[in-house]
Amino acid sequence: MNTIILLFGLAVLIAVIYKLLNHKDKTPDPLDKLEADANAKLAEAEQAVKAKMDEVLHVAETAVETIKATTKPENMSDAEWAMSDQNPNRVEVAPVVVTVDSPDAVITPEVVAEVAPVKKPRVKKAAAPKAKKAK
Repeated sequence: MNTIILLFGLAVLIAVIYKLLNHKDKTPDPLDKLEADANAKLAEAEQAVKAKMDEVLHVAETAVETIKATTKPENMSDAEWAMSDQNPNRVEVAPVVVTVDSPDAVITPEVVAEVAPVKKPRVKKAAAPKAKKAK
């Protein structure tokens, strides 16, 4: 019988040691709360950075599109680019009609070529005043 009591006591002792080693306290571990808070703040910061990166990428894409739209294509001359609908700096000017003697007469490049250039009159220099002779 002593053996049974001894074995029973040993079993109880093992059960108590096992219970003590696997005992979980119902109070939360402060490190677990800190870890959860840090992970939440990290996720929040990652979202903010992603939002800013998306904004920067959008601005960069818009700038590239603007540059492409306002840059003269290589196969276009400067004169063609100046009159092109793609040129955002194009200035539309109404055609100017200059009449000569009658309302029907219009100056064309051919007429302009026939007109002799106007010569500027020469300005004569004033003569220097003459020195008076001593008497």
